[in-house]
Amino acid sequence: MRCAVLRLLILGSLAAHPSAPFPDTPEHGGPVDAQGVSAAVQAGTRWLVEHQRPDGSWGSHHSPRPIEVLAGVPGSHDAFRVATTGLVLCALMDSPAQVPGPERAVERGFDALLAQHDVKRQSGIEHYNVWSFGYALQAFGERLLGVPDDPRAEAMGAASARLVEKLARYQSLDGGWGYLSLWGYETYRPAATSMSFTTATILVGLDRVRRAGVQVPEELVARAVTAVRRTRLPDGWYTYGEFWNRMPVAGINRGAGAACRTPACDYALERFGERVSEEAHGRSLANLLVGTARFQRLGLRRPIPHESWYQISGYFYLYGHAYAAYVLAERPPEVRRRFAPALAEGVLACRQSDGSFWDYPLYSYHKPYGTAYALIALTRALPEL
Repeated sequence: MRCAVLRLLILGSLAAHPSAPFPDTPEHGGPVDAQGVSAAVQAGTRWLVEHQRPDGSWGSHHSPRPIEVLAGVPGSHDAFRVATTGLVLCALMDSPAQVPGPERAVERGFDALLAQHDVKRQSGIEHYNVWSFGYALQAFGERLLGVPDDPRAEAMGAASARLVEKLARYQSLDGGWGYLSLWGYETYRPAATSMSFTTATILVGLDRVRRAGVQVPEELVARAVTAVRRTRLPDGWYTYGEFWNRMPVAGINRGAGAACRTPACDYALERFGERVSEEAHGRSLANLLVGTARFQRLGLRRPIPHESWYQISGYFYLYGHAYAAYVLAERPPEVRRRFAPALAEGVLACRQSDGSFWDYPLYSYHKPYGTAYALIALTRALPEL
């Protein structure tokens, strides 16, 4: 406990002194066109296939950094690896790339996900396992919906039911899910505040398996939907989470600070019957992809969380663009054509010379999950270019 708090204080002190962005070798330059985006999708898909681990998963604890994000062993790293694996599977199942190996990589990935999905919470402070539950559920649900005769379908259904059960156990008292308890409330049922976008991510996973026939308790969903709804501000943006509702004009809750999580929250609420107007979607997409795009990019690859303008962290970036792509895919054709180039351009800002994408250095998880987010976004932008 004391060591964990000390590490958090060290990261907090470092955040007071902005650092230079983490070194990178960006590949993107010039105007966006269909040919360039298609090449990026091909290269990103190939990178994921080539960097799958021997056990079928993606990502690892190895890091070149002297100080890393708080993540205890083994639970938090199990969570990062499982979440990354689930996310990569969602991206590979969608990818239109014509390269050798994705089908085999997906098969091995689901074997790994079935073997590793039941992640334990590391401690009363670190709750990263809720991320693994959300992305494992999304991957299982999309597989069951897309390939219902998969020979592992019964096992995937059972695994999904187990994760739904665990989500009920780890649901915060306020109804959502959070990934850290910075105040050290080490209770069995988390008493710490939930985060709006974490809850939204999990709701998307719950929606996928629910549509695939897995039973999801109505009370579980209702409390989570209410938790996300409470974080929505009158201007349409979402606060970082329940605790941040009391400081709505803080930088992180303003338009620029909330830009990357607003599409995710809107998209999640719509899965469960909430109405979001076309005007609101248009404002959200314009805010992220045009109006505040320069502020989002200023946070890229900076190694200290929340050190950029509006308390933006680099790890907001590709997450936000992926969920913006989910939202954009459901908009009218003229809206898709309007925003697809800006979406693709924003994602390509994270492309590396080896074909991968990343926005924030996190052990060795950032390239696999960054590339997965990028493929989710580019795959949906490509038809509109």
